[in-house]
Amino acid sequence: MQGTDPSMRQSNHHLREISIKVPGPFAGISDLGFTTQYRPQDLNQPLRDVPLVIEGPRPPIRRLVELLQLLSDADDSAYSWTDPIMVSDEVVLLAFRDRSLSGRALSDGAPALSEYVLNMVRPVVFPFLHDCAVIAHLRLSEVIEMRVTSDHETVAAMALPLGEIVQSNGDRLLWRVAG
Repeated sequence: MQGTDPSMRQSNHHLREISIKVPGPFAGISDLGFTTQYRPQDLNQPLRDVPLVIEGPRPPIRRLVELLQLLSDADDSAYSWTDPIMVSDEVVLLAFRDRSLSGRALSDGAPALSEYVLNMVRPVVFPFLHDCAVIAHLRLSEVIEMRVTSDHETVAAMALPLGEIVQSNGDRLLWRVAG
């Protein structure tokens, strides 16, 4: 996931559509996971909102929605999260919104440029899991599995120890959170 894989680019400087699937990221519940979806876009455009489709059984999804609201209420200067939307009893939508250039331009200097580049190259999976652990205090699984696909083909599959994604884990087990 380091650098830009040439297979992810088309010859005219467009990013192709990619998806990253993360099964069972929350400790104690293996049948709840999410997928991020990057739509095709020109490399010279600001990053579009990146939706996360979260799927799982009803009780944990309902509890998760309450806790995801904490993410959308948090104020981070480089990015934000939209309010979670329950599409059904088992599906929730949330989106990552790049705010690195809000009121600024890339020509404004290093901070704007570094935040923009970080939001462009770092998969949304990482800030989402970080914020779930740090802001919502959710306990994550010790190993996070990911599968990256493009054009319905697997580009990469990996399993990372939690410590490579976030240093501190939350203390709330999703299935024990009071509703």
